[in-house]
Amino acid sequence: MNLTKEQRDAVKYEGNALIVACPGSGKTRTLVAKLLHCLDEIRESSRKIACLTYTNTAVYEIEDRLRKYGRCGDEEYCDVSTIHSFCLVNILNNFYWRIPEYSNGFSVITPDNEDFQGIAGNVLGEFGLPSQFRDYFESFNREPDGRPVVPEDINPEVAIEFWERLRLSGFIDFPNIIYYAYRLINEMPSVAYALSCKYAWLLVDEFQDTTALQVEIFRKISNVGHTKFFLVGDPYQSIFGFAGARVELMETFGQEIAAKRDFKLLANWRSSKLIIDHAEKLCPRTPRMYGVGKTANDNIKPVYVHTSTAFEGITDFFLPIIEETGISYGESAIVSPWWVKLLQVGRSLRDYGIPIVGPGARPYKRSHIFAMLAEQICAYISHPEHKTFHQIGKELFILVNGILKRKMYHIFSYDGNVIIYRLIDTGKKIRDNNPRAVDWLKVASEEFEDILLKEGLIKQESEGILKESAECIQEDMIKNKVDVENLSTEDLGLFASTGRNLHLLTMHRAKGREFDAVAIIDCHDGRIPDFRAVKKRDLKRIEEARRLLYVSITRARRFLLYITDDEDCRLEPSRFICESYLDLERRN
Repeated sequence: MNLTKEQRDAVKYEGNALIVACPGSGKTRTLVAKLLHCLDEIRESSRKIACLTYTNTAVYEIEDRLRKYGRCGDEEYCDVSTIHSFCLVNILNNFYWRIPEYSNGFSVITPDNEDFQGIAGNVLGEFGLPSQFRDYFESFNREPDGRPVVPEDINPEVAIEFWERLRLSGFIDFPNIIYYAYRLINEMPSVAYALSCKYAWLLVDEFQDTTALQVEIFRKISNVGHTKFFLVGDPYQSIFGFAGARVELMETFGQEIAAKRDFKLLANWRSSKLIIDHAEKLCPRTPRMYGVGKTANDNIKPVYVHTSTAFEGITDFFLPIIEETGISYGESAIVSPWWVKLLQVGRSLRDYGIPIVGPGARPYKRSHIFAMLAEQICAYISHPEHKTFHQIGKELFILVNGILKRKMYHIFSYDGNVIIYRLIDTGKKIRDNNPRAVDWLKVASEEFEDILLKEGLIKQESEGILKESAECIQEDMIKNKVDVENLSTEDLGLFASTGRNLHLLTMHRAKGREFDAVAIIDCHDGRIPDFRAVKKRDLKRIEEARRLLYVSITRARRFLLYITDDEDCRLEPSRFICESYLDLERRN
């Protein structure tokens, strides 16, 4: 694996290390290289390496690279996961019976689960809060003493009531996985000792967005003295303060564990120098970030436009430019400070005939139990790809778990692959006779259910559940005025084929992603920074908003477009646009 001198120096350092990595600096490559380097130290021993990342997408990427560059069997020595999975597998699953609240067990619930949404909606109704506040629930967190961390316009009692209702229903969410794992490791020193003996190294990505609760867990493991830490982060990309992340913890914990802290990865392999200029103007570094990748010398200048609507800005400026430059939809993204704007633009683009993925893409709820499996199978039928086959297995696992309420891991075995191929083959035959999506859904839900019943993946008492789900999907499409008569199975697969669709992302969800072209819409004061920060002159939140725009800018490789519009005449262009784009234009 080729590394720069800066990357190599960090990888070869044998003690605790804290690495500051700018956007596009190859930090994933550096993490994988460190993982491989550590493997040489512990291979053939009883110890392991834990590599913790922020998202499951990053987990899959690191696992793929480990398979590519590592030796056969290396995966036995590596646990690559999110911090939530790490705590769940290593702590909570083993000792939950010592927690009075969960002594009888639990099921993990995610924000896209119908039960999660239903309980959140009921709590909002009880507190007299608007339904759009439901999205806040996935950002709830906890301090080490158990106090809720919530957005400032929500009473902490809302989180407490929500968590209590989850508990009474036998559910646990992500923040409470961390909280109860911390309680166990704090009350049982032997847990920290066992983890420190098990893991020779802890490699942690995106450390700038670590919460105080997570740091406490790392601190307990570090204090035992058998584990070394390799921490990678960037203070300029700390954007989750509302969810309890504290950028200062990065430096503080680095000092506590006596980590070497002068490693800096400042070579940007992603963006053009023109885009880097905008990022540096907004958040200047010392030393400066610089471009070295294939796109470094691209000469497509960033553009700022003001239009009547955000949709007009996309159709009149963004789409023509990406077409002119040969950039595909799959390598393009529309980014916004909030999801409501994306939903409006997404619906308009869908009606306009542009394939999209994100808010407004699906004309039905993704929570319908048959929806995601159906999409992935239709995607594979239209364009067979290994990664889609892998995703079908994941969606089948989720579907079965949702019905049986238990995890059927053999889905990921050879026998599971045989079942998946049967579903795909059946789906192809149905498609040949039923090319319309609604007809395919009806027949496939019945025939797939027969297969799953025979394989024991659905119980007899659940018979009809997929057919009912397919009917709900059709009802949603009709309600959303979709032309179901002309919606094909290939169209259904497009919702899952993210590589061929224009991406719509909030600024926070864009973190960790990269695209050839990025359009940032709703660039107004009152959105970025948020109107509450502006009104209160909250400098801390205003600076976090600056970093949020910085993250959005640095997602782009070749082309960057800022858009403001007249849809809310009270809002002026963001102060950050004036600082970066307009100032640079005046200079040029």
